[in-house]
Amino acid sequence: MNTNRVLTFLMGLGLALISVQDRLNHALWAVGFALVLFTTTVIITTRLREHKLTLGSKYVYIPLAVIVVSMLMSQSEWTSKLLGVSLLAIYIACVNLEGELKVLIPAVIIGSVSVIACNLWEGARTGGIYSYVNYNLAVGAIVMGTVLVKSKYQWILVTVALAGLLFTGAEEALVALAILGLAVLVRRDWSRKILLPVGALVLVLAVCVPTVLLSQLWGSTQIKTEALDDFGAVVTWRDVAWERALTTIRPLGHGYTPFYVRYESIHNVPLRILYEAGPTAALAWCFAIGYVLVKTKRKYIPVAVIALSLFDHFMWTQLCVYTFAAIGIAMRSNQGDDLIFKKERR
Repeated sequence: MNTNRVLTFLMGLGLALISVQDRLNHALWAVGFALVLFTTTVIITTRLREHKLTLGSKYVYIPLAVIVVSMLMSQSEWTSKLLGVSLLAIYIACVNLEGELKVLIPAVIIGSVSVIACNLWEGARTGGIYSYVNYNLAVGAIVMGTVLVKSKYQWILVTVALAGLLFTGAEEALVALAILGLAVLVRRDWSRKILLPVGALVLVLAVCVPTVLLSQLWGSTQIKTEALDDFGAVVTWRDVAWERALTTIRPLGHGYTPFYVRYESIHNVPLRILYEAGPTAALAWCFAIGYVLVKTKRKYIPVAVIALSLFDHFMWTQLCVYTFAAIGIAMRSNQGDDLIFKKERR
Protein backbone atom coordinates (compact mmCIF):
# COMPACT_ATOMS: atom_id res chain seq x y z
CA MET A 1 0.00 0.00 0.00
CA ASN A 2 1.34 3.43 -0.99
CA THR A 3 1.37 5.59 2.14
CA ASN A 4 1.38 8.86 0.20
CA ARG A 5 -1.74 7.83 -1.72
CA VAL A 6 -3.52 6.91 1.49
CA LEU A 7 -2.61 10.23 3.12
CA THR A 8 -3.69 12.16 0.05
CA PHE A 9 -7.01 10.27 -0.02
CA LEU A 10 -7.65 10.91 3.68
CA MET A 11 -6.84 14.62 3.38
CA GLY A 12 -9.16 14.97 0.40
CA LEU A 13 -11.93 13.01 2.10
CA GLY A 14 -11.58 15.14 5.20
CA LEU A 15 -11.86 18.35 3.20
CA ALA A 16 -14.91 17.01 1.37
CA LEU A 17 -16.68 16.12 4.62
CA ILE A 18 -15.80 19.43 6.29
CA SER A 19 -17.90 21.25 3.71
CA VAL A 20 -21.01 19.26 4.78
CA GLN A 21 -21.86 21.55 7.66
CA ASP A 22 -25.31 21.10 9.14
CA ARG A 23 -26.32 17.62 7.99
CA LEU A 24 -26.62 14.93 10.68
CA ASN A 25 -26.09 17.58 13.36
CA HIS A 26 -22.58 18.49 12.08
CA ALA A 27 -21.42 14.87 12.46
CA LEU A 28 -19.89 14.73 8.96
CA TRP A 29 -18.07 18.01 9.57
CA ALA A 30 -16.62 16.59 12.80
CA VAL A 31 -15.48 13.39 11.06
CA GLY A 32 -13.92 15.43 8.26
CA PHE A 33 -12.04 17.72 10.63
CA ALA A 34 -10.79 14.71 12.60
CA LEU A 35 -9.53 13.12 9.37
CA VAL A 36 -7.72 16.30 8.37
CA LEU A 37 -6.07 16.61 11.80
CA PHE A 38 -5.08 12.94 11.81
CA THR A 39 -3.60 13.17 8.31
CA THR A 40 -1.83 16.41 9.20
CA THR A 41 -0.22 14.78 12.23
CA VAL A 42 0.92 11.73 10.26
CA ILE A 43 2.35 13.82 7.39
CA ILE A 44 4.31 16.16 9.66
CA THR A 45 5.70 13.39 11.89
CA THR A 46 6.60 11.25 8.86
CA ARG A 47 8.41 14.08 7.09
CA LEU A 48 10.24 14.97 10.31
CA ARG A 49 11.36 11.39 10.71
CA GLU A 50 12.56 11.35 7.10
CA HIS A 51 14.22 14.78 7.53
CA LYS A 52 12.20 16.01 4.56
CA LEU A 53 9.81 18.44 6.22
CA THR A 54 9.52 21.77 4.41
CA LEU A 55 7.65 24.88 5.45
CA GLY A 56 7.42 26.29 1.97
CA SER A 57 8.43 29.85 1.21
CA LYS A 58 9.29 32.07 4.16
CA TYR A 59 7.21 34.76 2.49
CA VAL A 60 4.17 32.60 3.10
CA TYR A 61 4.71 30.69 6.34
CA ILE A 62 5.95 33.77 8.24
CA PRO A 63 2.79 35.82 7.41
CA LEU A 64 0.61 32.82 8.26
CA ALA A 65 2.49 32.43 11.55
CA VAL A 66 1.91 36.13 12.24
CA ILE A 67 -1.82 35.60 11.75
CA VAL A 68 -1.86 32.65 14.14
CA VAL A 69 0.18 34.52 16.76
CA SER A 70 -2.28 37.41 16.50
CA MET A 71 -5.11 34.93 17.11
CA LEU A 72 -3.32 33.60 20.18
CA MET A 73 -2.66 37.08 21.57
CA SER A 74 -6.20 38.30 20.96
CA GLN A 75 -9.08 37.90 23.39
CA SER A 76 -10.25 34.62 21.89
CA GLU A 77 -11.71 31.46 23.37
CA TRP A 78 -9.21 28.63 23.85
CA THR A 79 -11.04 26.54 21.25
CA SER A 80 -10.54 29.29 18.68
CA LYS A 81 -6.85 29.57 19.57
CA LEU A 82 -6.44 25.82 19.23
CA LEU A 83 -8.09 25.98 15.82
CA GLY A 84 -5.67 28.72 14.78
CA VAL A 85 -2.66 26.55 15.64
CA SER A 86 -4.27 23.63 13.80
CA LEU A 87 -4.70 25.75 10.66
CA LEU A 88 -0.98 26.51 10.52
CA ALA A 89 -0.22 22.80 10.91
CA ILE A 90 -2.67 22.00 8.10
CA TYR A 91 -0.84 24.45 5.83
CA ILE A 92 2.48 22.74 6.62
CA ALA A 93 1.00 19.30 5.99
CA CYS A 94 -0.41 20.33 2.61
CA VAL A 95 2.93 21.81 1.53
CA ASN A 96 4.41 18.36 2.19
CA LEU A 97 1.50 16.43 0.71
CA GLU A 98 2.25 14.39 -2.40
CA GLY A 99 -0.35 13.66 -5.06
CA GLU A 100 -3.63 15.20 -6.14
CA LEU A 101 -6.77 15.30 -4.02
CA LYS A 102 -8.75 13.34 -6.60
CA VAL A 103 -11.40 12.32 -4.10
CA LEU A 104 -12.64 15.90 -4.42
CA ILE A 105 -13.77 15.14 -7.98
CA PRO A 106 -16.71 12.89 -6.98
CA ALA A 107 -17.32 15.19 -4.00
CA VAL A 108 -17.81 18.20 -6.31
CA ILE A 109 -20.01 16.18 -8.66
CA ILE A 110 -22.22 14.90 -5.83
CA GLY A 111 -22.39 18.35 -4.26
CA SER A 112 -23.27 20.10 -7.53
CA VAL A 113 -25.96 17.55 -8.41
CA SER A 114 -27.41 17.84 -4.88
CA VAL A 115 -27.66 21.61 -5.21
CA ILE A 116 -29.46 21.32 -8.55
CA ALA A 117 -31.82 18.60 -7.29
CA CYS A 118 -32.63 20.27 -3.95
CA ASN A 119 -33.21 23.70 -5.46
CA LEU A 120 -35.43 22.33 -8.22
CA TRP A 121 -37.40 20.37 -5.62
CA GLU A 122 -37.66 23.21 -3.12
CA GLY A 123 -38.10 25.97 -5.70
CA ALA A 124 -35.84 28.17 -3.58
CA ARG A 125 -32.20 28.64 -2.68
CA THR A 126 -30.68 25.94 -0.48
CA GLY A 127 -27.19 24.60 0.07
CA GLY A 128 -27.91 21.12 -1.23
CA ILE A 129 -25.95 18.41 0.57
CA TYR A 130 -23.71 21.05 2.14
CA SER A 131 -26.31 22.90 4.17
CA TYR A 132 -30.06 23.13 4.59
CA VAL A 133 -30.08 26.90 4.14
CA ASN A 134 -26.58 28.27 3.51
CA TYR A 135 -26.32 28.31 -0.27
CA ASN A 136 -23.19 30.51 -0.08
CA LEU A 137 -21.36 27.68 1.68
CA ALA A 138 -22.16 25.45 -1.29
CA VAL A 139 -20.48 27.99 -3.58
CA GLY A 140 -17.26 27.86 -1.56
CA ALA A 141 -17.18 24.07 -1.39
CA ILE A 142 -17.85 23.61 -5.12
CA VAL A 143 -15.35 26.25 -6.25
CA MET A 144 -12.54 25.17 -3.93
CA GLY A 145 -13.12 21.49 -4.61
CA THR A 146 -12.79 22.20 -8.34
CA VAL A 147 -9.58 24.25 -8.22
CA LEU A 148 -7.77 22.13 -5.62
CA VAL A 149 -7.51 19.12 -7.90
CA LYS A 150 -5.66 18.76 -11.20
CA SER A 151 -7.06 16.23 -13.62
CA LYS A 152 -6.90 15.42 -17.31
CA TYR A 153 -10.67 15.76 -17.45
CA GLN A 154 -10.97 18.80 -15.20
CA TRP A 155 -12.77 20.69 -17.95
CA ILE A 156 -15.66 18.24 -17.54
CA LEU A 157 -15.62 18.78 -13.77
CA VAL A 158 -15.72 22.55 -14.37
CA THR A 159 -18.87 22.06 -16.47
CA VAL A 160 -20.65 20.18 -13.69
CA ALA A 161 -19.48 22.71 -11.10
CA LEU A 162 -20.67 25.59 -13.29
CA ALA A 163 -24.16 24.14 -13.48
CA GLY A 164 -24.20 23.63 -9.71
CA LEU A 165 -23.06 27.19 -9.07
CA LEU A 166 -25.73 28.65 -11.34
CA PHE A 167 -28.40 26.71 -9.47
CA THR A 168 -27.27 27.96 -6.05
CA GLY A 169 -28.89 31.31 -6.73
CA ALA A 170 -26.03 32.89 -4.77
CA GLU A 171 -24.64 36.29 -5.64
CA GLU A 172 -21.25 35.03 -4.45
CA ALA A 173 -21.38 32.46 -7.25
CA LEU A 174 -21.65 35.24 -9.85
CA VAL A 175 -18.69 37.06 -8.29
CA ALA A 176 -16.56 33.91 -8.25
CA LEU A 177 -17.49 32.99 -11.82
CA ALA A 178 -16.76 36.51 -13.05
CA ILE A 179 -13.32 36.67 -11.42
CA LEU A 180 -12.33 33.12 -12.38
CA GLY A 181 -13.62 33.76 -15.89
CA LEU A 182 -11.43 36.85 -16.07
CA ALA A 183 -8.49 34.72 -14.94
CA VAL A 184 -9.20 32.29 -17.78
CA LEU A 185 -9.11 35.17 -20.27
CA VAL A 186 -5.95 36.72 -18.82
CA ARG A 187 -4.15 33.35 -18.93
CA ARG A 188 -5.55 32.60 -22.39
CA ASP A 189 -6.61 29.25 -21.06
CA TRP A 190 -8.93 28.15 -23.82
CA SER A 191 -9.33 25.55 -26.52
CA ARG A 192 -12.27 23.67 -28.01
CA LYS A 193 -12.79 22.09 -24.58
CA ILE A 194 -14.17 25.40 -23.29
CA LEU A 195 -17.20 24.93 -25.54
CA LEU A 196 -18.58 22.34 -23.09
CA PRO A 197 -18.94 24.66 -20.06
CA VAL A 198 -20.03 27.52 -22.32
CA GLY A 199 -22.66 25.24 -23.83
CA ALA A 200 -23.79 24.22 -20.34
CA LEU A 201 -24.11 27.89 -19.39
CA VAL A 202 -26.23 28.61 -22.47
CA LEU A 203 -28.39 25.55 -21.80
CA VAL A 204 -29.05 26.50 -18.17
CA LEU A 205 -29.98 30.04 -19.18
CA ALA A 206 -32.17 28.77 -22.03
CA VAL A 207 -34.08 26.57 -19.59
CA CYS A 208 -34.30 29.02 -16.70
CA VAL A 209 -34.94 32.39 -18.35
CA PRO A 210 -38.26 31.57 -20.09
CA THR A 211 -39.61 29.91 -16.96
CA VAL A 212 -40.20 31.05 -13.40
CA LEU A 213 -37.23 28.95 -12.28
CA LEU A 214 -34.77 31.82 -12.56
CA SER A 215 -36.86 34.11 -10.36
CA GLN A 216 -37.40 31.27 -7.88
CA LEU A 217 -33.66 30.64 -7.50
CA TRP A 218 -32.46 34.23 -7.59
CA GLY A 219 -35.40 35.95 -5.96
CA SER A 220 -36.12 33.79 -2.93
CA THR A 221 -34.31 32.45 0.09
CA GLN A 222 -34.89 30.15 3.04
CA ILE A 223 -32.52 32.05 5.29
CA LYS A 224 -34.13 34.20 7.92
CA THR A 225 -31.76 36.87 9.13
CA GLU A 226 -30.86 37.25 12.75
CA ALA A 227 -30.95 41.03 12.39
CA LEU A 228 -34.38 41.37 10.78
CA ASP A 229 -37.85 40.00 11.35
CA ASP A 230 -38.36 39.25 7.66
CA PHE A 231 -36.41 37.53 4.92
CA GLY A 232 -33.40 39.54 3.79
CA ALA A 233 -31.08 39.69 0.81
CA VAL A 234 -27.44 38.61 0.85
CA VAL A 235 -26.13 42.17 1.24
CA THR A 236 -28.35 42.99 4.22
CA TRP A 237 -26.50 44.95 6.88
CA ARG A 238 -23.09 44.13 5.39
CA ASP A 239 -22.16 47.74 4.83
CA VAL A 240 -22.79 48.37 8.53
CA ALA A 241 -20.50 45.47 9.46
CA TRP A 242 -17.76 46.67 7.10
CA GLU A 243 -17.94 50.14 8.64
CA ARG A 244 -17.64 48.61 12.11
CA ALA A 245 -14.49 46.75 11.06
CA LEU A 246 -12.87 49.94 9.75
CA THR A 247 -13.86 52.23 12.63
CA THR A 248 -13.18 50.02 15.68
CA ILE A 249 -9.63 48.84 14.96
CA ARG A 250 -7.60 47.42 17.83
CA PRO A 251 -3.91 46.41 17.63
CA LEU A 252 -4.72 42.76 18.41
CA GLY A 253 -8.32 42.81 17.26
CA HIS A 254 -11.46 41.95 19.18
CA GLY A 255 -10.84 38.21 19.29
CA TYR A 256 -10.90 35.39 16.77
CA THR A 257 -14.49 34.09 16.51
CA PRO A 258 -14.63 31.46 13.73
CA PHE A 259 -17.97 30.14 14.94
CA TYR A 260 -19.75 33.51 14.79
CA VAL A 261 -21.49 33.33 11.41
CA ARG A 262 -24.66 35.34 11.86
CA TYR A 263 -26.01 37.59 9.14
CA GLU A 264 -24.79 40.80 10.76
CA SER A 265 -21.21 39.50 11.04
CA ILE A 266 -18.49 40.91 8.77
CA HIS A 267 -18.80 39.39 5.30
CA ASN A 268 -15.33 40.12 3.94
CA VAL A 269 -12.26 38.11 4.93
CA PRO A 270 -9.60 40.87 5.11
CA LEU A 271 -11.96 43.14 7.05
CA ARG A 272 -12.96 40.28 9.34
CA ILE A 273 -9.30 39.51 10.07
CA LEU A 274 -8.74 43.22 10.69
CA TYR A 275 -11.58 43.25 13.20
CA GLU A 276 -10.80 39.96 14.94
CA ALA A 277 -6.98 39.71 14.84
CA GLY A 278 -5.83 43.26 14.17
CA PRO A 279 -4.21 45.20 11.30
CA THR A 280 -0.93 43.25 11.40
CA ALA A 281 -2.76 39.97 10.78
CA ALA A 282 -4.89 41.52 8.03
CA LEU A 283 -1.80 42.85 6.23
CA ALA A 284 -0.09 39.47 6.66
CA TRP A 285 -3.06 37.69 5.06
CA CYS A 286 -3.09 40.07 2.09
CA PHE A 287 0.68 39.70 1.63
CA ALA A 288 0.57 35.90 1.80
CA ILE A 289 -2.29 35.62 -0.71
CA GLY A 290 -0.64 38.17 -3.00
CA TYR A 291 2.68 36.34 -2.88
CA VAL A 292 1.03 33.00 -3.64
CA LEU A 293 -0.83 34.58 -6.57
CA VAL A 294 2.39 35.89 -8.07
CA LYS A 295 4.68 32.93 -7.40
CA THR A 296 2.57 29.79 -7.75
CA LYS A 297 1.83 28.01 -11.01
CA ARG A 298 -1.52 26.97 -9.54
CA LYS A 299 -3.00 30.40 -10.24
CA TYR A 300 -6.65 29.40 -9.97
CA ILE A 301 -6.26 28.52 -6.29
CA PRO A 302 -5.36 31.99 -4.97
CA VAL A 303 -7.76 33.60 -7.46
CA ALA A 304 -10.58 31.44 -6.06
CA VAL A 305 -9.63 32.27 -2.46
CA ILE A 306 -9.65 35.99 -3.25
CA ALA A 307 -12.95 35.81 -5.14
CA LEU A 308 -14.67 33.92 -2.32
CA SER A 309 -13.30 36.30 0.32
CA LEU A 310 -14.73 39.54 -1.05
CA PHE A 311 -18.38 39.32 -0.01
CA ASP A 312 -18.48 36.52 2.54
CA HIS A 313 -16.57 35.22 5.54
CA PHE A 314 -16.74 31.43 5.11
CA MET A 315 -13.12 31.18 3.91
CA TRP A 316 -12.20 32.49 7.38
CA THR A 317 -14.94 30.70 9.32
CA GLN A 318 -16.78 27.58 8.12
CA LEU A 319 -14.24 26.75 5.39
CA CYS A 320 -11.12 28.16 7.06
CA VAL A 321 -9.44 24.76 6.71
CA TYR A 322 -9.80 25.07 2.93
CA THR A 323 -7.97 28.41 2.93
CA PHE A 324 -4.86 27.15 4.72
CA ALA A 325 -4.90 23.83 2.87
CA ALA A 326 -5.24 25.65 -0.45
CA ILE A 327 -2.28 27.92 0.28
CA GLY A 328 -0.19 24.89 1.18
CA ILE A 329 -1.16 23.01 -1.98
CA ALA A 330 -0.50 26.07 -4.14
CA MET A 331 3.01 26.44 -2.70
CA ARG A 332 4.11 22.84 -3.25
CA SER A 333 7.27 22.55 -5.32
CA ASN A 334 7.63 20.83 -8.69
CA GLN A 335 4.12 21.69 -9.88
CA GLY A 336 3.08 22.49 -13.40
CA ASP A 337 0.45 24.97 -14.52
CA ASP A 338 -3.15 24.31 -13.56
CA LEU A 339 -4.45 25.26 -16.98
CA ILE A 340 -7.81 23.60 -17.53
CA PHE A 341 -8.65 23.97 -21.21
CA LYS A 342 -5.27 24.54 -22.84
CA LYS A 343 -2.31 22.18 -22.82
CA GLU A 344 0.15 22.83 -20.00
CA ARG A 345 3.05 25.06 -20.89
CA ARG A 346 6.45 23.38 -20.69
